[in-house]
Amino acid sequence: MMRLPFQFSARFGTLIKLQPSVRSAVSRWCSSQPGHATRAVDVGTCLEVDHPRWPHSIRISYLWLRDHCRCEHCYNFATAQRAFDITHMPPNIRPASIVNTAEGVELMWPDGHISNYNYKFLWQNTYESCRTSHKTQQLPWTGATFPKTDFITVTLQDMEKTDKSGLRKLFGSIVKYGLAFITEVPPDTESTRSVIEKICAIKKTFFGEMWEMQSMNFEHFDTAYSQEYIGAHTDTTYFSHPCRIQVFHCLQPASEGGENLLVDGFSVAQQFKERDPVGYEFLSSMAIPSEYREEGVHHYTLDTVIKHHPVTGNISRFRFNVYDRAPLSSVPLGKIEEFYYHYCNLSKIIRHPRNEYWLQLEPGTVLLMDNWRLLHGRNSFRGTRVLSGCYLDNVDFTSAARVAGIQLE
Repeated sequence: MMRLPFQFSARFGTLIKLQPSVRSAVSRWCSSQPGHATRAVDVGTCLEVDHPRWPHSIRISYLWLRDHCRCEHCYNFATAQRAFDITHMPPNIRPASIVNTAEGVELMWPDGHISNYNYKFLWQNTYESCRTSHKTQQLPWTGATFPKTDFITVTLQDMEKTDKSGLRKLFGSIVKYGLAFITEVPPDTESTRSVIEKICAIKKTFFGEMWEMQSMNFEHFDTAYSQEYIGAHTDTTYFSHPCRIQVFHCLQPASEGGENLLVDGFSVAQQFKERDPVGYEFLSSMAIPSEYREEGVHHYTLDTVIKHHPVTGNISRFRFNVYDRAPLSSVPLGKIEEFYYHYCNLSKIIRHPRNEYWLQLEPGTVLLMDNWRLLHGRNSFRGTRVLSGCYLDNVDFTSAARVAGIQLE
C-alpha cells in the first residue's frame, strides 16, 4: 500500500507527516500518471477526490463514505447486500485519517474502523460523477431517419452464439433505437418462444404468455383482434407498470394490407416540447385514467403521458393510447379545455406522416419494441392474418441487459 506524505487528523485538524522514503515513493507514482496527481483532500463535511483520468474532481459526503464501506464486516459479498447499520453512524462523522493509495482512498474512522474505496467504485457510484459520465444511449428517429437494417437486426444464429455478442447487439439496438429484429426464426409460436426466452422470461398477463392472434377471432375484446386500422399507440397503458417489451412475429400475412406502423415516442416528445412547452409540462404532470374491461377482468390505472428519470430528468416513458382511455375523472373542470388542447396537439404530431415508419412484417422475422418508447399501429387488411407475440417485463428485461454489460440510465 502506498501512502501520501501526510495524513489528515480530523480530530485535531493537523497534518501528520509521513517518512521521507514514503514521500519519495508517492512522488514517483504520481509523476508516472498522465496529467495531474491523484489526491484526496478533507474539505469539511466531505472528501474531495481527484484522479488524472477523471474530467473533474468529485466531493463525497463522509456520511456516504461510511455507509458505503465495502469491507467484509460492512458488506456481504456473498449476497451483495449491506451489513452496516446506518443508525450507528453519527450525523457529524469525520475520518481520523485519510490515506491516498495507488488503488484508491483509505479512511480510518474515529472508532478505528478502516474503509477502502477503489477509484473506479467512487467514480461509478457517486452523484457528481454519474451526472458527468452518463451519456444517454437513446437516438430518437423519424420516418426519414429510421435506423439502417444492419444496425437493428440479429439472426437466430447470432442469438445462439456462446459469446453473447448477438444478445448484446439486440439489447443495444433496443436501448438506442427502441426496437430490434431477429431474423431466420421458424414461423411458429414455439420457435418464437424459444428465441425470446434467450433474452429473459416471458411475462404472463391475462392474454397468457405466448399468444396467437387471428383476425376476427375475438378471444379477447380488443380492437387488435379485428381487421380495422389501428392508430399509433403504446400497449398496456392500463397496467400500473406497462409491459416493457412488445414482441410480434407475423406467421401468416394478410392477403391485402395489414402493414405495421412504428412511431418513436421520444422523438415525438422532443418535437412536442419544442412546439408546446406548456403542453409538455401539462402532460408530464396531469395523470389521466386508462382501463381494460372484459368478462372477469378490469384493469385501471392513473398516470401521466410523459415520465422522466428522477435524477437526470431525461424522458423515460411515453404512455399514449386513445383507445384505452377511461372516463376523464382525473382532470378538474378548470383544466378540461387545456387538457384537450394539449392532448390533441400531441396527437397531431404523432399522426404526422414524417414521424411514421411503415413496414410489412414477414414470417421468419421477429420484431421487438420498447413499449415504454415506441408506438405501434396497423393498417386495415383483408384475408386471414396470424400474429404471434408476447410481452417482456421491465424488471426481467433490464436485469438481463445489465448482466450482458449494457449501460442503462
